[in-house]
Amino acid sequence: MHRLLLLPLFAVAGTAGCRVLSSGLPDDDASPAKAWPDAAAADAPRLVDEGSGAVPVEQPGVAGPGCSDGTREGFREYEVWPLIAGCAGGFAQAGVIGTLKPACALVAGDSSNNPAGVGCSAADLCAAGWHVCLDGPDVANHSPTGGCEGSVVAGEPRFFLVAMGASPMGTCTSDRTAANDLHGCGGLGEPESADCQPLNRRMGFADCRKTDRIWFCGSSSGSTEEASVVTKSGPTLGGVLCCKDQKD
Repeated sequence: MHRLLLLPLFAVAGTAGCRVLSSGLPDDDASPAKAWPDAAAADAPRLVDEGSGAVPVEQPGVAGPGCSDGTREGFREYEVWPLIAGCAGGFAQAGVIGTLKPACALVAGDSSNNPAGVGCSAADLCAAGWHVCLDGPDVANHSPTGGCEGSVVAGEPRFFLVAMGASPMGTCTSDRTAANDLHGCGGLGEPESADCQPLNRRMGFADCRKTDRIWFCGSSSGSTEEASVVTKSGPTLGGVLCCKDQKD
């Protein structure tokens, strides 16, 4: 199994509810380089979060990588994970719950000419024929390991979300309007609660706040609504999980 680095500045605050200003995280002015020492070396010096195992642009007759920009930064080896991919990039259109539709013709992603995702929704990070993975069961159905194992190289500060939130008490639910926290796979954020398996990471308002607004999850007054307001301003620190559409 790949070991995901549990970064020491993340405090495990329990599985119920959302972490807010008393979460034990660094002060509000902390930068990604301060909050995650590895981020300075792995992400901050470059604009493109390409990853060491980025998959090349789709070739004729060869199945695509699942990301609209032609590279994948999570679940990197297509031969191992042909149905799921982690796609890095920004998206300016708020929210990842409900029905997600492309808004900028799939011109998004860290290797595109629109890495900040201007005019884009989270769905624009996925290639045609793929969708933002809906929830834990959707990830389990598309990952050959049944979960997040192998989603990132150990120690990488990247988070790839799915299109769901949790209840105000932090419980993952089939309610598609639930919006508490961001949920997904990766090596950034806090350990996911047991009821959200097979997902392994979550990010709340306080966690997003430490990324210098790369991940933006609103304000403390809406600290149970992160999934309905989230935007991402740049290509570093991850993006979304994309699952291949099922054919009839």
